[in-house]
Amino acid sequence: MESHYEVLGLSPTADEQEVRRAYRTLLKEHHPDQGGSRERFLRIKEAYEEIVGDRPADDPLLDGRSISSGDGPPPRPEAPTYDPDDREAIGADHETLTVTGENLTLTLSALVHDVSLDNLVDGHVPAVTDRTVAFFRVHNTSSHHLPWRGEANTSFIGDDGFLYEGSRIVAPHADRLPERWCGTDVEIPPGRALDAIVIAQEMPADVAVEKVLYTQHGPDAGDDTERYLFELRPLVRERLNRLPFRD
Repeated sequence: MESHYEVLGLSPTADEQEVRRAYRTLLKEHHPDQGGSRERFLRIKEAYEEIVGDRPADDPLLDGRSISSGDGPPPRPEAPTYDPDDREAIGADHETLTVTGENLTLTLSALVHDVSLDNLVDGHVPAVTDRTVAFFRVHNTSSHHLPWRGEANTSFIGDDGFLYEGSRIVAPHADRLPERWCGTDVEIPPGRALDAIVIAQEMPADVAVEKVLYTQHGPDAGDDTERYLFELRPLVRERLNRLPFRD
C-alpha cells in the first residue's frame, strides 16, 4: 500500500508548504467533477489530512485502509431528519441561496468564515484552526431514500481557482454540534429534511469562496448525478457570513 507521502508524490522530508501545494494540484487533477477517479480523489484527501494532522490521532474513522467510494463516517444511530412543514426554515429572516433539482431542494443558509471549531462543537478539537463552515438545509423531494454525504461531496471553490473539499475534522465530535445540526452522513427518507454542517479544509486566509458545489449521487449505481451550484457574489457572500444560531 502506498504511503501517504507517495500518494501525494512527495518524499517523507517534504515540508508543509510542499504538501499543501501538491495536495491542491492533485485535487484539481483527480476531482470526480473533472473526470477523475473518486477512489483516488478520496485517497489523496486522506493522505493530506494524515500528514498535516487534520484529524486527531485517535480518530475512530482511521483504520489503516485505503478509502474506497463506499467508505465514510457512519450515520448517527437516529438520523436527525424532520418534516419540513413542522419546522421554520433556518435563515427565513436572512438571505439564503436555494437550488432545486430532481431529487433535492438544497438551501445554503449560511457560509461563515473563521469559525472557531472549539466553540462550534462545544469543546476542544485537537489540531484545530478556524475554518469556513457551510450550513445547509437539505430537503429530499424525491420518492426514495437519498444519501447525504456532505463532507465527501461538497467543494468550496476559492477565488484562487482551487477546490477545497470538506473535512472530517469534527466527525468524532459530531454529537457535540449545536442542537438540530448534523455533521455526519445520513440517509434522508422521502419528504424529510436535514440541517447539515460541512466544514471546509484549511484554506489560505486571503482566499474568498466564490462557489459552493454539492454533488448528489442517486441511491443506486447508474443513477444520474445532480450538481447543486451556489455562486457567491460579494454582497451575497457578506450576507451569508453569519451563524444561523446564537453562539
